[in-house]
Amino acid sequence: MKFSEYFELEDVTQADLDFLDGLINKDVPLYIDPSQIEVQEGRWFQESARIINSFFDRVFTLYREGKIEAAESLLKNAHEPNETKLGVSQNKPQGKGTSSEKLIEVFRHVIDQGLFRDELISEYSDLTIFVKDFAEDRMSDLVTNLLREKLAEYTIEQSNIYGFELTEVPVEIGVAWDAETLNWKTVNQRALMANGSLLLLIPKSIVVQKYLFTVEEYLSKVVFSWRKKFHKENDTDLVRKKYVKKHKKIVAYEPSNKMIIEKEITGENLTYKEYAINTTREQRELIRNFRRTIDHTLRGTYSNRLSDEQIAQIVEKRKRE
Repeated sequence: MKFSEYFELEDVTQADLDFLDGLINKDVPLYIDPSQIEVQEGRWFQESARIINSFFDRVFTLYREGKIEAAESLLKNAHEPNETKLGVSQNKPQGKGTSSEKLIEVFRHVIDQGLFRDELISEYSDLTIFVKDFAEDRMSDLVTNLLREKLAEYTIEQSNIYGFELTEVPVEIGVAWDAETLNWKTVNQRALMANGSLLLLIPKSIVVQKYLFTVEEYLSKVVFSWRKKFHKENDTDLVRKKYVKKHKKIVAYEPSNKMIIEKEITGENLTYKEYAINTTREQRELIRNFRRTIDHTLRGTYSNRLSDEQIAQIVEKRKRE
């Protein structure tokens, strides 16, 4: 059952609503994208972006300073959220995206790989590119924890618009990141309930199916282009040569993405993320170029932002499963 059906909103579609019209009893395979929050205008988005960046700046700083225990104590407060009904659980929402133990494991991997030391990780978006087992699901759940207070405020705002009944008094709904104290705080707000469980509404404009900050996007948009140029300039064995009768000469062609993958990734028994780390260490400007490219894309026509129709189709498909 969709939110709009549960709360008996008649004759409304996703296009009529500012919030994601998700499902009450199932997770929908969509994720909160912090990069979408960064590029959108409005006070809620600006304040939310500030909170997200504050958390990662604090955690990154502690790790760089060698204050591992202090950093991990902050990660331990990131619990598995069920209130947004997002993710890939097959039946009832189970909140498998992020646990504190998994987050600590992720950051230990960052340390072990020297990603802070080598400055490959300097922004939160770098995590989904370089770190294994860290993608949309884990980032989305972490962001939900960070923004729990902002999402609660948004839920109250939308509930007031549509007449959804809230709890009479504030209740404890979990923790959120406090950008002023640089620590977690307990959030007490009037809450929206559905079937006896807490529900947080989400602006539809910040949910996506897939991030743009992924290792696949990084390789295809930046790294492979650099490698193609390298191979051609150095006339390696990956360069394809062909006699062109029209020009009466042999023409050299850059290798294809497939050839690079077969030779430099599969052939070397590397994962995409290991390959991305190796190439970025060799050419640091690659990741900076990628960040600029994706920032431009996020603000343009071809971003990963979903239309109302796309969101509705995803929710309806999940509803039928």
